[in-house]
Parts: sequence; C-alpha cells; structure tokens
Amino acid sequence: MLSCTSRLGRTPIRLFSTTSVTLSGHSKWSTIKHDKAKNDAEKNRVANKFANAIAVAAKLGGPDPGANFRLATAIEQASKNNVTKKVIEFAIKRGTGNTGEKSNVESATYEGIGPGGVSFIVESLTDNKARTISLVRSVFSKYSGSLSPTLFQFDRKGLIVIEKEDHEFDSVFEKMIDFGVEDIEEIEDGDVFEIITSPNDTSKIADLIKQEYKVKELGIVYIPKEDMMVEISDEEVKEKYEKFIKMLEDISDVTDYYTNLKE
Repeated sequence: MLSCTSRLGRTPIRLFSTTSVTLSGHSKWSTIKHDKAKNDAEKNRVANKFANAIAVAAKLGGPDPGANFRLATAIEQASKNNVTKKVIEFAIKRGTGNTGEKSNVESATYEGIGPGGVSFIVESLTDNKARTISLVRSVFSKYSGSLSPTLFQFDRKGLIVIEKEDHEFDSVFEKMIDFGVEDIEEIEDGDVFEIITSPNDTSKIADLIKQEYKVKELGIVYIPKEDMMVEISDEEVKEKYEKFIKMLEDISDVTDYYTNLKE
C-alpha cells in the first residue's frame, strides 16, 4: 500500500558538506595554501564517490549508457558536478574490468555496529577485499564499534528519485499506483519525489517512469525497519558518530552506506 509518509531511513552518501574550522597559519599565503589543499581534497573525494557510483552501475549493467539506465543516470549526475570525462571513462572501464590491470574489481558489503549502537551496512567496490575490510574494521574499532550482522534490521529495496518540476504529488501518486511502486514520498527541501520499489522491479519501473519524468537517481538501497531504528541524544556520542562517518567516507573504496539512525 502506498503512503506519503516517509519510510526512508537510509543515510545516503553525502557529498561532503564541509564544516567550519579555524585555520592555522602565520601568513595570508599559508592560509590560502591551506584552503586550496582542503578544497582540492574535497573535490577529489567528491569525484571519487561519483566515479565509484559509475563503476558499480557499469559492473551491474554493462558499459553502454544507452542500455544501462542506472549508468546513464550516474554519468549525468557526475557531469553536473564537474567530474571530468577522463574520470568517467576510467570508472566505466574499472567497473567492467577493462582497465588493463591484473586486479579484479569486486563488490563487497560489510555489516557493523557503530557509535551509539547505530547499525551500518557499508557497500564498497574494491580490487583488494583484504585491504578494504581492514580499513572498514579499523574505523569501527577506533570508535568502539565492531563488524557484526545487521542486514536483518533492514529491507533491501529499489529507489528511484525523480525531479519534482511542475508535477503535483496527487498526480504523481496516481501514476505510481499504475506503475506498481511500493511507496512514494515528496521531499520538500530537495524538490524531488523518492519512489520505493521491489529490487527486482526497479529497472522495469524506471523505464516506465523516465518516459514522463526526469529521473535523478536510481539504485538499490537498504531501508531500516521502523522498529529497529535508534536515536542518539547524548552530544558526546553525536560528536563521536560524526567523526566516525567522516572516517568512513574517507575510505576511497566505500561507495555507499546505510544506517538505522532516526534523525
């Protein structure tokens, strides 16, 4: 049954909004260099996350954007965020194993409990699983967490995000009923509708939706079960959680993560 009430509890990869910090330095030039280094690192992290999304899409559906709608969407979003053509092309090759490198790129999913008892599902794309699990485990361990089964606390679903444009919720709602989606939510501050489907039907429904709406995002996500969600009220734990997230996002192999944190 469709509902306009939010069921999305995932924490998507945030493309790294920066926090304000007090810069150190003994001159104006040192501050400029500090800013530039920070901005360059930020740009590299953002580009890497888009590249990973492209590589995952190419690995799952092939290298042709014309036949792989998820890949086409990932490329479009990367281009809008100034990811270079060279990076995009290499990401496609990386996902399909055509980089000429001997290593084989694989998907890997990790489960764990982080600060405040928050459950995580962490997805990655890696050419060295031993390296990636070591990096992920070290982040959990640093913040008194551990790798532990959490999948049972989530539902695996398809997610299609469409741009709101001039579409009214009621008309979109009725259309989505016809398409057979499971849920739809209007995201006011993002000017989009988030649509939930069965994982097996996501591509088929996306093909129907794209004929009438602008698809902004497409993929498979993990949504926490409502009775499994947790809250963090302690400010010290919140700070620890934010630092944990930052370290997790800094792992270049990590492509996405989901939590059961109630925000």
